Amino acid sequence: MKSSRYVKVALFFILLGSGGGTYIILSSDGLNGFNTALYELSLPDATGLSTRSKVYLAGVAVGKIRAITLAGSEARLKVAFLKEVEIHSDAVVTRKASSILGTSILTLEPGTEQAPLLPPGGQIKTERNSGDMQALMGTVQDLGGRLSGILQEVQANHLALLQVSLETFNALAQKLDQRADAELDRLSWILESAVQIAAQTERLLAEREGDITASTGELRRTLENIRAVTGEIRSGEGNLGQVIYDDRLYHALLATAVTTEDTVLKLGMTLDTVQDLSLTAHEVIDQAGELLDRAAGLGIQIDTQARYEFLAERFRAGASLRLEPASGDRWCRIGIQNAPDGLTSRIIKTSLDQNGTITSEDLRETRFSFAVDVELARRFGFLTIRGGLLENTPGFGVDFQALRCLSLSGELFDFKPKELPHLRGVLTWYPLFDPQAAKPWNWIYLQGGINQALHEKRDFFVGLGLRPSRGLNAPDGQR
Repeated sequence: MKSSRYVKVALFFILLGSGGGTYIILSSDGLNGFNTALYELSLPDATGLSTRSKVYLAGVAVGKIRAITLAGSEARLKVAFLKEVEIHSDAVVTRKASSILGTSILTLEPGTEQAPLLPPGGQIKTERNSGDMQALMGTVQDLGGRLSGILQEVQANHLALLQVSLETFNALAQKLDQRADAELDRLSWILESAVQIAAQTERLLAEREGDITASTGELRRTLENIRAVTGEIRSGEGNLGQVIYDDRLYHALLATAVTTEDTVLKLGMTLDTVQDLSLTAHEVIDQAGELLDRAAGLGIQIDTQARYEFLAERFRAGASLRLEPASGDRWCRIGIQNAPDGLTSRIIKTSLDQNGTITSEDLRETRFSFAVDVELARRFGFLTIRGGLLENTPGFGVDFQALRCLSLSGELFDFKPKELPHLRGVLTWYPLFDPQAAKPWNWIYLQGGINQALHEKRDFFVGLGLRPSRGLNAPDGQR
């Protein structure tokens, strides 16, 4: 009785172990100790490689890195290749960047048939990769530095020219004042002369009243007209009075001169910087092709979602593009969503008044718009840390996913002086989630959570999302 019980227990564990081993072998990536042979190779730089990285031949995975160690100043790699792949003594392995997130892959050139086969455990030659992401980033940084220098130079020249222009127009105003004083002196001399003429006329009238009575009346009317004209000139009336006393002519000349000087300055700066900008832009364009080739190693997921906020009684919707490399340990997301509360924009308006004074006005406007998200994320097992722009403001988030179908997230963003930031908590449920499947119900996930958790105007929401995937498969258990 006891022996038969032991036999049954032994048979149970044997069947359980066989079934588990069979499941592990069938669910693996096809590269195991039964169908592979180990080889060694050395690389001067193993950046972007891990023990999960694979080796490709003509786009097909034929090997996988088993171990990475440091040997002096080089990285020593042990790689398991499929036994069916014939590796000759002149075979070459090359490291290539697989995406813009910094991951790399290895490619194998198996060698020529005339060369002898390389036995397992042998050393495979390596070749340094000709392309490097740092070259492109250096070019972009150099362009940014040049643009910053140009802006600083433009600002300095603008302020200097503005100062010179103000001094010039100040001198012009002084000359106009001097000319007006000279004209007034001349008019005063004319009036004095007219008074003398009137005195002499009175004497003539006294001597010859009978002969020139009519002429004297006409002369008096003429003097009255002259006094009326000079009064209009002093009071700023008439064409001559407006030219001498009206400040609008001066301010019009000042505004025209400022506009002319500013236009000439901008034209000069544009002509000076066209050559430098064209040369730098040419360098960036030359390397754009290489950047696009590396981006081809990314899996693409299109994420659309909508949620309802209970207290605010409104819906919010958004869409995003998620890029993920073959390693599955990081991703990048770019998205946009509506903003029902609107976004506040700030505009500083500068104007020149009639007295020649420059004034600035700070204007703020709140309007309906859209919010932009740009995130970079890195996974560490069941923990994901991400950061970037969340609803147009800097922020970061943490995702905890210990179970395949359930994820808990927290986001902190919108940091303002003397105000609490925006804290959002989200619980996501993936009932039948499989982004690689062809059925739409496999793309669905459900969400619920709280907005503005640190504020009195906190709100609760529920939501629904769709996230299909095209390209590389995400590792098991990672969402």
